[in-house]
Amino acid sequence: MKSKFNRRRENKVYIGIIVTLGILLGVFLTSKSWMYDDSAIAQTPYNKSINGLNQTTLILRSWEYNPKNQLMEVTIETVHTGTDAVELPTFTFEAKGKASKETYPAKKVYESDNVMVIHIEHVPTEYRVIGLFVTEHRDDKILKQEYKRQLENDSDVATTETDKIEKSDLPKPEDVIIVGDYREIEVNKNLVAKSDKAYQREVIATDMERIKQEISTIIDENIPFQQELIATLTKEKTSLKNEMEFETKEEQTETEKEIDKKENAISSAEGEIEAYKSKVKELKEKYDNREEKLDKLLHPERQSVEENQESEEQKQQQEAKKKHEKHQKQDAKKQDKNKKDESKKEQKRQQQKKKNKDKPSEKEGK
Repeated sequence: MKSKFNRRRENKVYIGIIVTLGILLGVFLTSKSWMYDDSAIAQTPYNKSINGLNQTTLILRSWEYNPKNQLMEVTIETVHTGTDAVELPTFTFEAKGKASKETYPAKKVYESDNVMVIHIEHVPTEYRVIGLFVTEHRDDKILKQEYKRQLENDSDVATTETDKIEKSDLPKPEDVIIVGDYREIEVNKNLVAKSDKAYQREVIATDMERIKQEISTIIDENIPFQQELIATLTKEKTSLKNEMEFETKEEQTETEKEIDKKENAISSAEGEIEAYKSKVKELKEKYDNREEKLDKLLHPERQSVEENQESEEQKQQQEAKKKHEKHQKQDAKKQDKNKKDESKKEQKRQQQKKKNKDKPSEKEGK
């Protein structure tokens, strides 16, 4: 009985050890998902210029992830800063996991004049850092012309015909990497693919919100800061002027220099305020423009009514124009007829005058 009791106790100890080891192993393997991650954040900053391409500056506006359907959505603003005005560059995309080196399907789902929306698919929930490679492709004709000019400037190289330039001679497309860190990517469980109109509405609404925020920052923070600065500098300037009464000539000379510096700083701050006011005016015009676009998208029936009204007005204008032209023609005909009638009357009068002149001469002859 004693040996059985001991064996049971030993079995419980072994089971306890195995369970403890299992728990510790589970904690070790899953620690990254629930423990604090103190590694450096690798996120590309939002709303900042991303340089590195030849013709375009990129701005990362948003990055969202839906763990349910493993879909990522990246919104990028494009600012054309190069000289390729006739044929603007196009873009291709590739997404890779930093740790896994796995490639994920990336495609452009929407593009406007200055915004691109990119979808990255099949991204596992345990991802940590994703790199989105954006490659800029310039038009071959433009690149060939640039290459030809480069050869012409090089006196040691004979001029080459454009059609003889090989694609391998042209510079390779440039690319930049936009990095997304899971700690900075917004989780959106409602994220799905949308229609072009839905993306257009979303992009405009987001842009309006950003403009609104920018206006608010200028009015509530930037301008008051400059106003406070002017008030402080004005007080300091007044204080310096008051102190000059008790200073030597040398000290007064130095104080005058300080006063000049304060006055220059005040003028600079006033200039900043005027620049901010101009910026607010420009942003408000942009906001109104976006609001009008959004209203047309949200209420297409209003646009149809407006178009019908415009069409009706155009018809009325055309009819009025036709009537006016008809009246002008009728008036011209009347005037022409009156002129002819007047001319005939004048001829008759002349003939009558001539007859009257001839009658006395006939009497004299008799």
